[in-house]
Amino acid sequence: MRILIAVDRSEYSEIVIEHGLDQAVRLGATDLHFVTAVGSAGEIPAAKLVLDEAVRDWTDTFHVTDRSLTVHVVEGRPVPAVAALAAQLKPDLLVIGRFNVPSASELLVSLVECPVLVIGLEGHVLEAQCPACRETRTATEGEQLFCEAHASDYLPDLTTRIPSSSSSSGSRMW
Repeated sequence: MRILIAVDRSEYSEIVIEHGLDQAVRLGATDLHFVTAVGSAGEIPAAKLVLDEAVRDWTDTFHVTDRSLTVHVVEGRPVPAVAALAAQLKPDLLVIGRFNVPSASELLVSLVECPVLVIGLEGHVLEAQCPACRETRTATEGEQLFCEAHASDYLPDLTTRIPSSSSSSGSRMW
């Protein structure tokens, strides 16, 4: 399995590398590629040094030093440069970051023909479960999902949304 991890050398790059290597460990990827884009050929040596150092530190942390590791520093605008490399490498997964709005990540996703994992700072914020709703579900063995405060006129409980069964067993599910 081949994973391509694209970074911009910002303060968020390590987050993207960390998630990419996490996927490599989980999925058993053996071919890992890291890419960053620079504006001119003169920037390539310094960028390669910085990226190579970050990659080596994180691969040691994730114990993936036994895998094929390739660092790419490409000249050009980031989105077309990463898309071109992805077209060439044909990775099984591309890992990118989206930390600003607007972000070029949406454009990159539309240009590549591989699965893309987009990493951001914030995930879904889940509200704490209402204790009364939990008690209602337990007391009704799941027949009613929400307490009176959270039940709506449209979905007071799940059983009203399930069509009745035509079987003789009387089951509402089958």
